[in-house]
Amino acid sequence: MGEFGNKPCDLVVIVVQRQEHQISALEAPLAEPVAPQNRGRGRKNDSVVLGAGVLAEVQRDMARTQLPYWTSPAPQEAGSTRVGKLSADQWRSFCSIHLVVTLVRIWGPSDPESRFHKMLQNYMDLVTAVKIASMRTMTPARISSYNLHMDRYLKNLLELYPQVNLSPYHHLSCHFGELLQRFGPTHAWRCWIFERINYKLQQIPTNKKFGTYNC
Repeated sequence: MGEFGNKPCDLVVIVVQRQEHQISALEAPLAEPVAPQNRGRGRKNDSVVLGAGVLAEVQRDMARTQLPYWTSPAPQEAGSTRVGKLSADQWRSFCSIHLVVTLVRIWGPSDPESRFHKMLQNYMDLVTAVKIASMRTMTPARISSYNLHMDRYLKNLLELYPQVNLSPYHHLSCHFGELLQRFGPTHAWRCWIFERINYKLQQIPTNKKFGTYNC
């Protein structure tokens, strides 16, 4: 498995339901790639990347996928307003596992020069960069690979979605290789513990009004 692990447990997606019709539905490419769908009536929105059609395919694959016990699963209806706010672990599972499984299946068989295939390549550059940046050990070769995938992701992002405005986070990602070189693997200095504290604070009921506290 190269840079992404050498043990079977590194495979984080395990398909366990092996009925014949489910295997064909999961592994066989679609006749036509599923296009992003805009719910607006008569309006064309080129900024729509997933949409209802793709999310429906993602949810269909999620129902047939079992994750290892150490992975926090994303909600079955992720992407719906009924689910609410996702945790960082749920976002990671949804973006790096479930979206990868489905987008490769529905966009991978498309023509290499098609927009669908370029969108898939662009997304996989992002996933690969995040995977490398999250590794427990870091080497100069991995830092170079991170820079390659992130730079290519940002360049193609602007070509595929010219209406998108880059954020400070995109700028930070261009310098992240320098941080990996200076401080090493991110598990020693990332801010997940602070995000967890913020989450606990958000669960405290308040009246949303500032006031005074009397001892």
